[in-house]
Amino acid sequence: MFIIMSDLHFADSNSLSVGEKFFNHNLPPEVYRAYFLEIAEFIRNDNIKDVDLILAGDIFEITRSALWLKDHLRPYAHNDEVTDGSELEGRICEIMDAIASDHRVSATLHIFRNLSRTLQRPVRIHFIPGNHDRLLNASKRLRNRTRGFLGMEPSDLPFEHQYEHRTNRDTRMLVRHGHEYDSANFGVNVNNWLEIPTEIDREYYAKPVFGDIVTVEIAAKLPVLFKQCYGEERIQDTPNLSVIFQRLIDFDNVRPSNALINFLFSTPGLTTKEVWRLTEPVFVRMLDEMAFSPDIIRQMIDFGRLSGISAASFRAAINTRLWRNGLPFWIFKGLLAPISRRSKIEDQSSIILKEACLREDHSPIRCIVSGHTHNPLVQLMKVEDGHETYYINTGTFRNVIAATPNLRDFARLRSKARVLIFKHGEHNPEYNRATGWSFDFTARHGYGAQPPGEDA
Repeated sequence: MFIIMSDLHFADSNSLSVGEKFFNHNLPPEVYRAYFLEIAEFIRNDNIKDVDLILAGDIFEITRSALWLKDHLRPYAHNDEVTDGSELEGRICEIMDAIASDHRVSATLHIFRNLSRTLQRPVRIHFIPGNHDRLLNASKRLRNRTRGFLGMEPSDLPFEHQYEHRTNRDTRMLVRHGHEYDSANFGVNVNNWLEIPTEIDREYYAKPVFGDIVTVEIAAKLPVLFKQCYGEERIQDTPNLSVIFQRLIDFDNVRPSNALINFLFSTPGLTTKEVWRLTEPVFVRMLDEMAFSPDIIRQMIDFGRLSGISAASFRAAINTRLWRNGLPFWIFKGLLAPISRRSKIEDQSSIILKEACLREDHSPIRCIVSGHTHNPLVQLMKVEDGHETYYINTGTFRNVIAATPNLRDFARLRSKARVLIFKHGEHNPEYNRATGWSFDFTARHGYGAQPPGEDA
């Protein structure tokens, strides 16, 4: 049996602190403990001999950490630049250690390392890097550090970028992280390809991408600049500043991502004008740092594949510091518009249909699984010769901030999805007939009281 999880985003919570208050986005270990105990009970009386746990990317939040902002080092580097003993490798190790030392993450990793005892069966763990933990595949030291945290066997070999389950040499299941289908977060736009090979060239996975630079220079930087602007004591003592700071650190949880600006300016209890008055100096600092770092502008245009009027307008506005005599709200929105458009994750079904394993006649593939979008989903992709093929999205294990269809109002949800794939010959407890293969998919969203152990 396979358990497939993605987008856990284990993060360094210390970088999000204000005084004695911590904003910890990591789910409490009780959530994971309950999750695996429920699976153990589900398969308790069945003939499941062993379990493969596939961690399908963005398990560790390497990209968004304030530790990147203390000097010139940045994560939007090619994997080949992370050489043995280099400053970059050292910084990634520092971030990994900061993540693993978080009390929630530490307890959760202990649960992962002891899954064989919990599930009462041998468990093999497979790790697929995503766009937020791409750099963990860059060196032997980083790969072994990752394997050690997860309880995997040591190995200097690179992590694979996909997992294939084969029967009689036929691929029956393909697991990816899913950023392959998102041009803002992958090294090539596969939407321009006629067909997506099962094994995509590793070079594309090693490249820095638009999402890397936006995550660091906007999402990770804004809370840091906000603290520099107002000071931790003032933020703690001023409710309006405190709620805006919370809004800024929640950016990564907003879906769809092109709703970020609306999310910030719909801060409860404050008008758009009041939010802008308090955040304008922070955005001015952010834009000034871009303007005085020409490499950042070049990289944003190159990585984002901005061209034509969008690229020229963005470059001109930054180079001339259009805001130097004040930053009207309409100019601010105009500057961020191309970034917002490039960050939006489009519907992926048409791209997934380009997968080579789906396009072949009489394809043996039964499901393609990925995460990345944070939106759990089951979608029927094709029916051929009486055989159904599904796409399954594993969602995320963290809080999700959902937007109304008009992108004007928001609510916080707890999210987790359970994806179990049963191999040929294994019995799915919910079926009494032979299925050859089957899956069990449960998407759970919760609203209201915080789960046990939540302190922020």
